[in-house]
Amino acid sequence: MKYFNGLISLLLAYIPGILWNLQQNREEMNRPYDMIVYGATGYVGSLVVQYLWTHSPPALRWAVAGRNEQKLTTLVESLVRSQSQRKLPHIMVVTNSDEDLRYMASQTRLVVNTVGPFCKLGTPVVAACIEHSTAYVDSTGEPVWTQQLAAQWHDKAMANKAIIIPHCAVEATPPDLMTLLLSRRLRRPLGPMLFAIHHSWTGHSGGAIESILAGLEAYSLRQMLAATAPLASCIPDAGPHQPHPTAPKLLPVQRNRFLGGLTFNPSAVADQLVVMRTWSLLQRYGDRTEQYGDRFSYHGYTAATGWLHAWSSFLVMSIALVCIVLFPPLRWLLRWLAPRPGTGPQLKPGEKHFVEWKATVAAADGSEESRVLGVMRMETDVYSVCAILVSEAGLTLLQVLEEKEEGDSLVKKLGGGILTPASLGIRYVQRLEKAGLQWKVIDIKEK
Repeated sequence: MKYFNGLISLLLAYIPGILWNLQQNREEMNRPYDMIVYGATGYVGSLVVQYLWTHSPPALRWAVAGRNEQKLTTLVESLVRSQSQRKLPHIMVVTNSDEDLRYMASQTRLVVNTVGPFCKLGTPVVAACIEHSTAYVDSTGEPVWTQQLAAQWHDKAMANKAIIIPHCAVEATPPDLMTLLLSRRLRRPLGPMLFAIHHSWTGHSGGAIESILAGLEAYSLRQMLAATAPLASCIPDAGPHQPHPTAPKLLPVQRNRFLGGLTFNPSAVADQLVVMRTWSLLQRYGDRTEQYGDRFSYHGYTAATGWLHAWSSFLVMSIALVCIVLFPPLRWLLRWLAPRPGTGPQLKPGEKHFVEWKATVAAADGSEESRVLGVMRMETDVYSVCAILVSEAGLTLLQVLEEKEEGDSLVKKLGGGILTPASLGIRYVQRLEKAGLQWKVIDIKEK
């Protein structure tokens, strides 16, 4: 009888959760759309729509959303000329009002958000998705916003089974996935990781400039500095963090024998925030072989061709950042000179572009033959890479949501929360491979 009563108690404890999940899955499947691209007529948003039009599953039920119906109509009509057999996306006019955003979130299983500045416009979209247990990915590169988002909304997102994944573009999907791949190769606790990006120059979009300026106006210097701390966005109870004392932490410019010349990278703040959040999620919820270990640390750089290039780049960028932070009138001048939000680089036919990422890390114990070098590369421009990364993150997440069996990704294990691109697991990498990502991991024998 005692065992029978125990069995009944166990069933009573689990049945409500099972029924809730079944009801939630039924509601999600009954929604008219699988995916809505919000901000579809912006520069990155339009690239996302164009990519999905040629690379998404033919049966995808999707819509494009934004404030201007005429621009949305023009965008959809431009897709018709490509002679694709896929279903055209529906058009949904959505303003920034909470009512419109809640309605949008209630109509789809996933929102792809490309509307910035996220520090001004992103939180209401996330809140609407959490309220309706709608999955979410975005193209943000704003670390202070993401840090505050994680602190304020993670628990509610977990409770509502809403999967929220910011930073699914160049900041910071590549370093997050690179760390995951190098960790999978070593299968042991990691030491300090150095990461570098190298890409052809295309210019900046108006939205990127506006996001930087909006962040400077929205946050205090103390808030911005707080976001640079290694554990700024880590979840509680991830365990101790005792990274190796390393020279890379002290030098903005250096030369590494595996990565070459390295200089200051302003995107490293966002990259570190995301990579270290993945570290904390794996330390708390991952299997032992998946964990990066308490000696792991991340150091991001930009590749430099030589000492002159490295130091000149660092000095120019540092002076520019200090001036913009300390002298607000310069922000007005920069706004006046920058491309308008919603516009960006116009590439000429036949232009050759690339983005390449390299990273190296060794096992924390310093044992021989424990260092690896990772290389990732895409033969296209930075903004097209952004569109591919965001689109494939959304498509991967939809694929994961459709699986009934338990998976090994953090998305599947947790089922909700403010997560990271690497939370999607190796399937995300596999989809990116088909989209043109080249990658390899090389074992390096230390001498």
